Amino acid sequence: MADARQLEILKSGVQAWNEWREENPRVKIDLYGADLSRAHLMGADFRRAILWGAHLRGADLKGADFREANLNEAYLGEADLTGANLSYAALSLTNFDVAHLEEANLEGANLWGSYLDRARLVGTKFAKAILVNTHMADLDLSQAEGLEEVVHQAPSAISTNTLQFSKGKIPEKFLRGCGLSDWEVESAKLYRDGLSAKEVDDILYRVRNLRVGQAVQINPLFISYSHADGAFVDAMEEKLNEKGIRFWRDIHDASAGRLEKVIDRAMRQNPTVLLVLSKDSVQSDWVEHEARSARELEKELKRDVLCFAKLVEGLDLFYKE
Repeated sequence: MADARQLEILKSGVQAWNEWREENPRVKIDLYGADLSRAHLMGADFRRAILWGAHLRGADLKGADFREANLNEAYLGEADLTGANLSYAALSLTNFDVAHLEEANLEGANLWGSYLDRARLVGTKFAKAILVNTHMADLDLSQAEGLEEVVHQAPSAISTNTLQFSKGKIPEKFLRGCGLSDWEVESAKLYRDGLSAKEVDDILYRVRNLRVGQAVQINPLFISYSHADGAFVDAMEEKLNEKGIRFWRDIHDASAGRLEKVIDRAMRQNPTVLLVLSKDSVQSDWVEHEARSARELEKELKRDVLCFAKLVEGLDLFYKE
């Protein structure tokens, strides 16, 4: 529940709120679940604030500072976030339906499971933002910035309407990261304006060859590996790309344990998990954890989920049933 005193200060006006924050820089801001619908909060300082589950529908948040704030499961539908700074904010399951995000900064933000449907993204910055099962329907992505630098940790949902509205102006790397196959990436070019009959024919010819020449990938592939084995996975990437196979990386640090719970989050997406076994990885706790999780999913789905790539002959993984 939101801190009543902080909520009272905020509702007294942005100037009073920002002055109070400047005078109390060490105070933890707790606005958990606060109802700020239609509030006028232009330029408000919400840095590192907890706004988990907050209701901000239709709020005026132009130029607001949300750097490193926690907005998980917040509702920002129809909110005006023009020019707002949401860099490195936690935005898991956050709803931005029909929100104004023009010139907003989402660099490094975690958009796991977020809803960007119908949001306005002119000049919106996405470099290093994390996408996992992010929903992108009825969007124009053609003027968004930094899409080639987005970190795709799992597939995301991008609608055909978004391809249409974007008029084929979405980077191919971004579309592949969302999980589109090579023939789907190629076919997105058909939405470009001003194509000649020959250009259409050429695109359709390439689509046909890609569709016929590459196998259909039914399940997303996650490669789970130690940071020390990155060179091996980089080499594998080239071969997988040649075959049109989409995969997502789950990187771990051998000393610190798992850095991201990507596999745990993605298990419900019916995946195949490739576990890279090396001298570095088998000494880490996360290996047994992921093997156990995958085996449990195998029993549930009644199909194979886990497979191994051994970098050292004779290296085996032992885990308890």
